[in-house]
Amino acid sequence: MARRYFVDSLPAPGPASLRGDAVHHIWDVLRAEPGAQVVLADGRGGECTARIDGRRGGELLLTAAPAVHVPPPRVKVHLAFAPPRFARAEWLFEHGTEVGVAVFHPLTTERARPHGEARGDRWQKIVRAAAGQCDRAWLPEVRPLRALREFVADASLPKDRRLATAGAPPPSPPVQRDGDGEVVLLVGPEGGFAADEQELARAHGFSPMGLGPHVLRTETAALVGAAALLLAATAIRTS
Repeated sequence: MARRYFVDSLPAPGPASLRGDAVHHIWDVLRAEPGAQVVLADGRGGECTARIDGRRGGELLLTAAPAVHVPPPRVKVHLAFAPPRFARAEWLFEHGTEVGVAVFHPLTTERARPHGEARGDRWQKIVRAAAGQCDRAWLPEVRPLRALREFVADASLPKDRRLATAGAPPPSPPVQRDGDGEVVLLVGPEGGFAADEQELARAHGFSPMGLGPHVLRTETAALVGAAALLLAATAIRTS
């Protein structure tokens, strides 16, 4: 059951109202009653609790508490991949959000060129819903679809760059300074990257990173790699 609902801006403390799909979900699907509490969040770390007071037409009537700020994650994982087809792409965005991916970079490659199934608006809705379900205070970013060659040449990417590669050494912890870090993981499409694409990625600073002994689907490799990097970062902070 989702307890966090994202809004464009948080209400001021006191009487407030909520509109949109969340009203139907809270009132009709969950059958929440007056007195129950939900969390409203802006996706940028701001949040407040709100007591449900009732419903008036298409509005859910609330009493909002003062807002608080949740710090951003100490380590940000960027996940770059060629989206698999249809439901498997949606599965990747949903579960990548639950794992803790900070930024999704969907790509086109020589062996994967999504067209009709590349649905940016749909993917945004999926990560929004998944973030509410797993109680994330910060919404992941979903960047526009772009070509691999343009992506790897982007100077604004994190300096710590990994390329999922069969037979490579296992994940090492992300490079961190004072406990904070940012890393990008590049995962190939079904059939893998073409040889010239692999060379191009390495030329732009992407170092090989292994994900175990088995051949993994794109969506599986993406989640395994992101989770491994986040766990490795957590191990450093708690050691």
